[in-house]
Amino acid sequence: MPSWSIHLAIAKRVNRKLNLDKDLFYYGNLIPDVDRKITPIRRSEAHYYHHLTFPTCPKERMIDIDHFLTDYKEYLSNPLILGYYCHLLVDNFYNNEVYSNKWVQDEDHNIIGIRFKNGKILNIDVEDKKRQKKKYKQSDFELYGKYLFRDKKVELPKNRAIVKSNIQYLKNHFLNDELVDHRFDYLNNEFGAFNKLKLNELIFKHHYKLFSKEELDKIFEDCTNMVLEKLMEVNDHKM
Repeated sequence: MPSWSIHLAIAKRVNRKLNLDKDLFYYGNLIPDVDRKITPIRRSEAHYYHHLTFPTCPKERMIDIDHFLTDYKEYLSNPLILGYYCHLLVDNFYNNEVYSNKWVQDEDHNIIGIRFKNGKILNIDVEDKKRQKKKYKQSDFELYGKYLFRDKKVELPKNRAIVKSNIQYLKNHFLNDELVDHRFDYLNNEFGAFNKLKLNELIFKHHYKLFSKEELDKIFEDCTNMVLEKLMEVNDHKM
């Protein structure tokens, strides 16, 4: 849901307090976004989407955090698994912000429109709603992530060997050395190009459609504080 730059920037901020192994924790924050077509697990499975839905948007599925914690209760001291947990928390938080504030629902909770930051509403066709929702919710977060990357608030994992030595703790062993290499190669090469601001994005700074910059800053801060609190709770339970 949020871009990788947002995930990694939140991980960096959280880790100022936790001081976990950076390579494991940062990489863990990218685990659920599995590479389609080359990984034997679907993104919905990796994200623990289940029967749960958002109270404010009953026809949108949310991540079953408790299910994840049950599956990984023996490995929550591992920074890679804590990074995985962090990603799921962030996704749920950002999804809730969008679903609660930007999707327009009818009395039966069907999503029938998108509310822009200027208050205008775009009515959307039921058959095309998935594409429209993805288009608008991701564009704001990708752009915001680019500014985080430009301002050096994003830090990448570097040591692939330590990641490879810890992927054994993942349920169903859905990562292997080849997939880890594939992702590291992307991070070391294409990721920087993906986050490069285009000319119009530099000229029209923070030109978002759904949220204002101030709203996105607040979401980022609130989410960071929430994640830190949740991870510290896990740490307390381990003591």
